[in-house]
Amino acid sequence: MHGVRAIATLLAAAALLVACGAKISEEAVRRSDRFYQAAYISWFDEHDNLAAIRHLTRAIDANPENDEAHYLLGTIRLVRGELDEAETHLRSAVRLRGRDRQAARAEALNSLGVLLLQKKKPQEAAAFLEEAAGEVLNREPWLALGNLGWAYIELGDLDKAIETLRRALFDQPLFCVGLYRLGQAYYLKGDYTNAVANLKSAVEIKQGGCDKMQDAHQLLGMTYLRLDQIDVARDALTACEEIDPASELGVACAESRRGL
Repeated sequence: MHGVRAIATLLAAAALLVACGAKISEEAVRRSDRFYQAAYISWFDEHDNLAAIRHLTRAIDANPENDEAHYLLGTIRLVRGELDEAETHLRSAVRLRGRDRQAARAEALNSLGVLLLQKKKPQEAAAFLEEAAGEVLNREPWLALGNLGWAYIELGDLDKAIETLRRALFDQPLFCVGLYRLGQAYYLKGDYTNAVANLKSAVEIKQGGCDKMQDAHQLLGMTYLRLDQIDVARDALTACEEIDPASELGVACAESRRGL
């Protein structure tokens, strides 16, 4: 009988430990931080994503509450197109970055919103992006606003998309992705004059590779066709093809150009 009681006591204690969560030792936190620093060097300085992933996995094993490791691992996975794995870590980063860390939380919310847009979940993405865009300590609010505008486009709310993207461009006039999205929203509304104006502005920006945005060149060409401006449409489609002839967009632009 005493043995049964002892086992019951041990089980209860174990359950309580699980419920409360085991305290992470200071040594584990330091070890996790060292793995994170190694990962950052691999990713940023050496451009070795696989090494960074290995280091970050060990960082999280040592300290599951290392939000920086979750965020960087989620970001790398997102860029690699490993969306399910990325979602797990970006949601953890959002959860761990509380409202007392507003700028860092906004960064994680924005990345999670982009991931959900790529997973064709614009309604859920919009909720996260609205929070990120509304955060007064967000260091780059135009990024969240640009992605929120993208979410509204996916949801079919073009007027709201246009309003949001204009806000993004008020904050950062050289935000070429925002200009592209604004041109896309106008194109879908059938306002081809405003679509051309914004798409041209997007591809005329040289900084950050804006002039190499193949999507923008393609849509600019298609918009010119809607306006029956064949010569400039051909030029835009040629520019689209030249950026990467072997890509899906490059092939599509070449086919459209040959038909003119």
